[in-house]
This record gives sequence, structure tokens and C-alpha cells, in this order.
Amino acid sequence: MSDPRKVLRCLLLLLSAAGSVVGRRIAASSLSIKLLPPPARIHPFVSVSEAHYDHTHHTHHHHQEVPEPHFSSTNASREVFLGDTATLDCTVHDLLNESVSWMRQVDEVLELLTWDTHTYVKDDRYRLVHEAGDGWQKWQLVIGDVQTQDVGDYRCQVDTTPPLVLDAALTVTEPRTRVVDERGDQVEEKHYNSGSMIELKCIVEQVPFPHGPVTWRRGATVLTFNTSRGGISVKGDEASGFISSRLYVANASPADSGQYSCWYRNYTSDTVTVHVIAGENSQAMQHDAPTETTAAASPASPHWPLVALLTCLTWPPHLSLGR
Repeated sequence: MSDPRKVLRCLLLLLSAAGSVVGRRIAASSLSIKLLPPPARIHPFVSVSEAHYDHTHHTHHHHQEVPEPHFSSTNASREVFLGDTATLDCTVHDLLNESVSWMRQVDEVLELLTWDTHTYVKDDRYRLVHEAGDGWQKWQLVIGDVQTQDVGDYRCQVDTTPPLVLDAALTVTEPRTRVVDERGDQVEEKHYNSGSMIELKCIVEQVPFPHGPVTWRRGATVLTFNTSRGGISVKGDEASGFISSRLYVANASPADSGQYSCWYRNYTSDTVTVHVIAGENSQAMQHDAPTETTAAASPASPHWPLVALLTCLTWPPHLSLGR
């Protein structure tokens, strides 16, 4: 049987060892806790009133608006002279990827002329000119040698929803030709004696400057007088917008009779009929320039008694009066 004191000593040693192990574990546990990072600081919620809210800053950084396409001008209408070139401009800003087209309204129908850079009209006088810059694009409809049938309403359209539309009206100024007399009155016929000078005057109004050519024709033949028989003069008055032209034909003969016409380009003309009569006392000349005639004494004239009395008083005495 063992000694009780020895057993007690062993128990004390065992308890002492166990305490040492527990102490070390507690120390290690305390050390690990100290190595943990400090907890994050929690800020309190701050309430901001409507008056202090920066909407501009918020929109700029979070809800920036996308710019919409728009035209640089609201009026694309043009007025040109007949035969000139018409240019209809359509400048669009912030177009992005939208398509642009040109159309023409014919009666109640819109006729497609161009789409983007493609031309669909079957007329070589129509073409599209496209230019681009910083944030803008120009879609230019060009019509060459404008005629009266080109007059009408045109439309430039951006293919947005709903479509963005720019209307353009094209008008054409037509020249007007008149053959006139020296007073400026329009004439249809003129009469001349053989051997006289034919002189015709033509006025062309509503023309651009520099103006186009003025020609004279006899029938279908274009006259180019470079001889002593005649000539053609053309004078323009830019301030008044008209042209004056004269045609001269010297030593006229009946063979010079016919229809003479004054033409501005090949667009407009006026015609006069010229009559050249052989002889100086023709009835045709009296139609143009009435002449004074002396009434002959006859029994039908109310003055015949006075004429007979004067004849009797002045008759020579050696002559007898016949019955």
C-alpha cells in the first residue's frame, strides 16, 4: 500500500502542471485578441434638405441628357431666275446615326428624291452634296438649269420619332420679252417702204445680271448682221433689271418681209410681222403713218360754189368758159 503523503505530493504536482498549461492557453488567447484590427467607425446618417441638393452636379455626373437632332435654320426657301442653279440647304446638328432624306410634294404625294447619300430622282439636273463638320452635317439639294416645272414645295426630313421636318419652297422668276415701238407699246405689225430702214426694238425684263444672250430670228433663221445692211445692238440696265436690243435692216425690200422674233436665250420670245411695200404711196404705209390729203373740188363738195366763183374771177378774158 502506498504512502498517503506520497500520493498527495503527486496530486499537487499534477495540479501545478495543469495550471501552468491553462495559464499559457489563456495568455495566448489574450494575445490573439489584441492582434485583431479595431472595429470600423460607424458614421451617423446625415439628412440633406431639397434646398441644399445640387441638381446640376447630380445631372451632369449621373443623368446626362443625350442631345437631340435640330436644324440650324428654319427657312430653306429659295427664289431663282429661270435657267439658274437652285441650292436648298439642310444643316442638321447632333444628328448621331439618324438618316436624312429630301422629298418633293407633288399634289398630295411626297416624292422621294434622296436618302442619305443616294439619289433616286431620274433627272440628271438633281444631285446631292453632303458636308460634315464638328457636330453638324449639311445635306444640300442642288437643281441645275431650273425650269418652271421645278417650282413647288420641298422637304428635308430627319428619320427620328416623330420625324424632324424642314420645309423649303422653290420659286422661279421668268423673263418677259416684248417687241415695242418708240413709245414702248407692244406691237404686232410694222410697215415700211422699199429702200427704207427697218428698225425693231425689243425689251427683255426680269433677267439676272450678268444676263444671257439676246438673239433675233427671221422665221427659224438666226440673224447675225455683220454687213452694211444692218446690225444688232444689246444694252443692259442692271439697276432696272432689263435688256434693250435693236435690230437694223438697211435698204429694205419686199423680200425682207416676214416674221421677226426677239429671243432671250431659248426661254422666251416675242414676234412682230414686218411688211415692206414697193412704192411710197401704198395704203400699207398710210396705215402706219396717216398722211394729210386735200379734198378736190367737186359738185359733191360743200365748197364748190366758192371754188367756181374764184375760178371765174381769175379766168383770163381772152378764154371762153366751156359749158
